[in-house]
Parts: sequence; C-alpha cells; structure tokens
Amino acid sequence: MRGRRLLVLLALSVTGIAGLLGLGFWQLERLEWKMAILANLERALSPDTQPIKLAEAETMMGRDPSQDFLRVSLVGTFDHADERYLFSTLNGEPGWKVITPFLTSDRRLVMIERGFVPQRLKQPQDRPASMSAGEIALTGLLRKPAQPGLFTPSNQSSENTWYWLDVPALLASLKSVPPGFVPSGYLVEVLPGSTGEEWPKATAPDPARIPNNHRQYAMTWFALAAVLAFMTVALVRRGGG
Repeated sequence: MRGRRLLVLLALSVTGIAGLLGLGFWQLERLEWKMAILANLERALSPDTQPIKLAEAETMMGRDPSQDFLRVSLVGTFDHADERYLFSTLNGEPGWKVITPFLTSDRRLVMIERGFVPQRLKQPQDRPASMSAGEIALTGLLRKPAQPGLFTPSNQSSENTWYWLDVPALLASLKSVPPGFVPSGYLVEVLPGSTGEEWPKATAPDPARIPNNHRQYAMTWFALAAVLAFMTVALVRRGGG
C-alpha cells in the first residue's frame, strides 16, 4: 500500500513539474511576442520611419500575427456625426477618447482614435475647432482590435459609452456606411501633431509604460518547478529509505 501511494504521489509530482515547466516556456514565448511588439512601436515612433499605405499595413498584419503599431498615412474626411466615445483618463483627469469614422480617398472606412477630451469638451459643440471639414491628411498607428481585461466593464453601444475598443461593434454601431466604402477591421491612433488640433489631444504610446513581465513570470514558474522537483526527490529518497 505504501509503495502504491508513493507511486501516485510521484505521478502527481511529475505531472505538476511538467505543467509548471510548460507555463514557464509559454511565458518565454509571450516574452518574444511582446518584445516584437515593442520593437514595432519604437520603430513606428521613430521620426526616420516613413508611413506606409493602409492596404499595405493591413496585409502585413494579416500575414504576421506579431505585427502591430504600424505607421500609416491616410487622406480623407471625418464623419463627425458618428463620433464614438471611449472612457479614458489623461494625467489623472477623467474624460473620453474620441473615435471618429474616416472616409479615405481610396474608399475605405477606418475608425480613427483622435485623442483625449475632458468631460467638459465631450460634446462636439463645445470644441468647434475640432470639427474639421473637407479632405485632410493624417498619420497614425494602425492597431489590432483590442481585447477586454478581466475587469473591463461591458461596452454600452446604445448609449455611445465604450470601455474597450471593439472595432466590429464600433463599425456596427454607425448610423450608416456610405455605399462603396469598405470598412477596415483595424483601428488607427492619430499621432501627436498629425492634425494640428488642440482637442482632441493625441498622445503617442510610451513603450516604457507597456507592461512586459513575462520574463519574471517565466522565472517564477521555473522556480516552482524546481522546488517541486526537489521535494519529489526528497520524497522518493525518504520512501525508499
């Protein structure tokens, strides 16, 4: 009976060690993925990086899952009547990020994150200078659709209150899509200075503020695997003694 119990404990320990090692190697894969994304961002923010066309950037993202933060140039007009509002903060002040449909000259519909406005400037009539008319050129970062966090509230599309950037839902909430315009499944974040407007206030992502703890997580899982392996060896020795 004692030998059978020892075998069961040994099997459980080996399974646990294998699981912990698997989690450690998975975190190393996530580390490689995150490093590629941060490299993309740093390259996109470099003043030496030339923007590319939307179609080219979309093709790159579709072909390579590690691609994100691609610097793109767009020419077109904003559809201000269909603004959408994403809850956000800037320097501790609550407010909203303004998401506006953009109709490009090559007949694409792209959701543009134009930047932050405080609560007092949420309504378009309170910031008339931001209601740019006619064709404009802008530069921004093409982003993949986001996923909500564990504690992110649900979007309330009927009230035009958004907590995470669900691009398909944003597109579906629009009053209308002009005939012949093809919606993009990606989002563009306007870079500071791209439009020359004070509000909404565009801010560039800071690579240093993007969490990248995968190495620490991997080391934690490997350390736990080592502890369990040590305890298993000790148990086997004691059982065989």
